[in-house]
This record gives sequence, structure tokens and C-alpha cells, in this order.
Amino acid sequence: MGGVDDLAVVVLAAGGGTRMRSRLPKILHPVCGRPIVRYPLALARDLGASCTVVVVGSDEAEVREALAEDDVEIVRQPEPLGTAHAVLMAKPLLADHRGPILINYGDHALYRPSTFASLIEVYGAREADLALLTAELPDASGYGRVVRGPDGELERVVEERDATPEIRAIREGNMGVYVTDAGFLFEALPQIGNDNQNGEFYLTDLVELALEKGRRVATDSVADWQESLGINDRADLAVAERIMRRRIADAWMSEGVTFVDPDHTYVDAGVYIGPDTLLEPGVVLRGRTRIGARCRLASGTVVEDSIVGDESFVKPHCSLEGAVLGQRCVVGPSAHLRPQTELADDVRIGNFVEVKNSTIGRGTKADHLSYIGDADVGSGVTIGCGAITVNYDGETKHRTVIGNDAFVGCNANLIAPVSVEHGAYVAAGSTITRDVPESALGIARTRQRNVEAWRERRFAKRDDS
Repeated sequence: MGGVDDLAVVVLAAGGGTRMRSRLPKILHPVCGRPIVRYPLALARDLGASCTVVVVGSDEAEVREALAEDDVEIVRQPEPLGTAHAVLMAKPLLADHRGPILINYGDHALYRPSTFASLIEVYGAREADLALLTAELPDASGYGRVVRGPDGELERVVEERDATPEIRAIREGNMGVYVTDAGFLFEALPQIGNDNQNGEFYLTDLVELALEKGRRVATDSVADWQESLGINDRADLAVAERIMRRRIADAWMSEGVTFVDPDHTYVDAGVYIGPDTLLEPGVVLRGRTRIGARCRLASGTVVEDSIVGDESFVKPHCSLEGAVLGQRCVVGPSAHLRPQTELADDVRIGNFVEVKNSTIGRGTKADHLSYIGDADVGSGVTIGCGAITVNYDGETKHRTVIGNDAFVGCNANLIAPVSVEHGAYVAAGSTITRDVPESALGIARTRQRNVEAWRERRFAKRDDS
């Protein structure tokens, strides 16, 4: 989206968020994997803002840490004296700003850039001193009502506490988002009083002040009222998550991704999905996950901060964390790929197999009930059912090396550090403590001994009864 010349954005994020009942500041709670406050910051970037100021309160240290890598200015409101007072905290940074100033909120995650671009456009086209965003709401309770004259122009905004029953019946509400300029803003803010029940200075009084002074005030209505939903408690958080999750699904479906059931598929905001990939119900994609083209992810699969190569198939109920899969891999069902797992192309990891901090070469297969940890496994290797790399001696982790085209039989234990070299075999049931040379067969198990008539001696008394 094209930027606005010399736009400044003020994000009000000083609210205490007590209704969240959480030690975590409200604006740092995630919506689709991204802290709430990052949505208004991303919106400011999309609009091309030259300066973004975040006004914080008592949670300043935590918010500063969370936004350390963001190109924003952070100022503190030392006391919770209301939204108008909070905007005044930005005056040292914006008093000489020449372009428009957009005022938004840190607990609103759902506004689209196009909504604010339209508001800014109206502000400029009407040569207004102040433009405010409104919405037609199914229930406007709690909002200031927008009262219009016979010509449809804004006449006044009436707060609910002062509204008559007729005015309360109006469904158009003031969303509290404004575009103005530094001259009017910082001239008007000190004139706002705090003669109210909470003794706070409210930004909503800015509209009344502008109208009283004969300033030009314009309005623009948000197309989708749900964009204006703020987040005050856990229920609001769940609503915002549901709306954003559906937006993300719709966006990826428009790019050629199939969601079998979009309302029950959970994709974070930072995820990438290639075309012709299919996501079954219950799939969860988190963090910086990248899914290639023509993949299939089956129900119950959770993928976090991982890369899945083209044409791979992740079967039901798998967990991938910090893993990298090549092309045409098949994983699962019920497999667990832990951090620093790297699968080359055409690898097959079967049911109840766990892999951690290991590289697996092309075409290797471990089809069931195995553990591969801290290992470097070559290409074309077969790892039998129940085989494990014994990587931990109680104090230190050690690595196992398995060469190309090796074969590890069922229920074999490879006691690291150990190597199974190119083309070597490990017999089923062996516990290998020394390297197995190239093309050799490693056997480490006692000779079978059959004790004749053992049952009769062991259970004679029971069998006679």
C-alpha cells in the first residue's frame, strides 16, 4: 500500500489491562502468534509512517524489551490520567511535525491499512482539522454516538452517559481513532478538562472542542465494524484470534492453498504456505514456519518454527519444532521432530519415531518406534523398529554417525560415541559399543540357549492342580 507523506502515528498503549488478569501486559498477549501491539505497529509501517510513537504506562520495561527491534519511539505516561493526557506525552517528539498525525490504540489488532488510508484521504480531501473514524455497530453501548444534522454532516458526538434514549438508539459510534495535525492537536489537548467521574482527560472530548471552535471536522466509516473491536479481556482476545485466523486462512486460500475446514485450522500471522498445499482440520502452524508447495499436512499436526519442503506429507498427530524437511519427505503418523532436525529429500520418518539434533540423509527411512538423537545419518540408511541412538551417558551428550547405505536392525542400541560405517549392518537386538567397519556386520548379543523342559519344572505344581 502506498504511504502517506510525512505521516506520524501515535499508538496509545498505557492501559493497565487489569481485566486480562495476567502478569503479562495486555498488549503483549498474542493474536495468531503476534503480540497485539505489533498489529498497529505493522499497520503504521504499511501506511509508510515516518515516525511511530508508542505511549506506555507502568509496563514500560517489558514493552521496551518486547519492541527493542522495532523502529519506534517509546514514551511513558507516568500516571494513568486518561487518553488525552497520554497523547500529550508525545508532544516533545511531534510538536514540530508538519504532516498528519494518526492516533490509534495498542490493544486493537484488527484494523486494516485500507481503513486508515481512507480516513487519512478524507482528512486531506476535506481539508479538515480533525477526522474521526466511525462505525455502524450492532450494539453501540459504551461508545459515543455520532449525531448528524439533516445534511448528514457531523453535528456532535454524545457520550453514552449524557445521551437521551433517542440518541442511545443511534448505532453509529465514535471509534476514537483520529487524524489531525500537530498545531491543532497540541493546542487543543491542554484545554480538555477532567470534570468526570474518573477525573481523567479523555481524547473523545477533542471532537466537541473542535466543533466549538468552528474547526473543520470530517468523518469516515469503517466498512467492517469488527475491525474496531478492542481487546480488554480473554474473551475479546479469543474473538480477535478467531477473526484474524479466518482472515489469514482467506488470504492463503486466495493464493492457492486448500483449507479443508478454515475455522478449525490455526495458522499464525508469520507463516508462509506454498500453493497447492492442503491443510486438514486441526493443523496448527506457528511462528516462522514455512510450508512448501504441494504438501499435505494431516489432522492434528503441529508445526512450529520449521520448514517443510515441497511435496512432503506430514501424517496425523505429528509435532515438528525447529525442524527442516527436504522435498518429498513423509513423516508420521505420531512422529516427533525436535529442534535442529534436518531431513534431506525423500526421507521417511514413521509412526512414533523421535528425531532430535540430527541430520538424516536422502532416502533414509526409520519407519517406526525409533529414537534418533544427536546423530549424523547418511543417505539410503534403514533404521529398524525400536532401534535407538543412546546419546546420553548421564552427564554428556555424544554423537552417533551412521554411514550411507547402512542397515540398523530392530531393537539395536547404538551407544554413542560410535560409528556405523558405509554399508555396514547391525544385527537385530545388538547393543553396539564399538565402531562397525565398512560393509561389516556388527553383532553384540549373547548366544541363544534353550533350556529343555523348563516349563514343566517351573510350573509343575500349578499345572497339576
